[in-house]
Amino acid sequence: MKRILIIVPELVAPPGLLGQALIEQGVRYDTVFPVGRFASQSPMNYPGLPEGPGGYAGLIVMGGPMSARDEHVYPFLTETMALIRAFTALGRPVLGVCLGAQIIAHAFGGEIYRMSRLESGFRQLALTAEGKIDPLFKDIAELLTTFENHYEATRGTPGAVALVTGGACPVQAFRVGPKTYGVQFHIEVTIDIVRDWIRMFGQDFCRDEPRLLTDLDQQFETHFADYAEVCRTLTRNWLALT
Repeated sequence: MKRILIIVPELVAPPGLLGQALIEQGVRYDTVFPVGRFASQSPMNYPGLPEGPGGYAGLIVMGGPMSARDEHVYPFLTETMALIRAFTALGRPVLGVCLGAQIIAHAFGGEIYRMSRLESGFRQLALTAEGKIDPLFKDIAELLTTFENHYEATRGTPGAVALVTGGACPVQAFRVGPKTYGVQFHIEVTIDIVRDWIRMFGQDFCRDEPRLLTDLDQQFETHFADYAEVCRTLTRNWLALT
């Protein structure tokens, strides 16, 4: 049975729907929380991040509140970038979500920049011409609605192919090489995950996006079913690369 490694920088930003979609596809995964110093495969004795891909069929890196440029504060970022490059070199698929996408870009020499304001909530984005033919977006509509929550974005990653655009930044998803993908948007959140973010970080980002407080329930009621289907489809497509 295939096993995937998932790195989770923030305790309240778990794999969520993405993890469920993996299980539905008959895949097992190990989750490592480097800041929280917890690993699902060794819950009583934190082993740290593995030094290499080992027997893992693929790597997923989730989101978090830190910047991908904060290696001096968070040493796991340097370790994660080394793992990303190692998986890529072996031709094993990598998927980065939000911060995870920024870590991928940083690992390959891309620029991480601060946007003028937070982009948060459900947004409609568009596949680029390359995205329409990319295997990760097979069976996904040219206009897709996803959940956003980020202050930083990426640009100028050497060799990167932009696959999704729209919203507050031109590069919403990209590919480096044949199997390494970054998606700036989220594909894993439930309403309870977002409520946890509001509880933890609300003072920082609800000022920029008050709709997180005023109509979060309405947003999820309107968009969640289609959003969850995008998550399942992306997960299935990504697993087909393993």
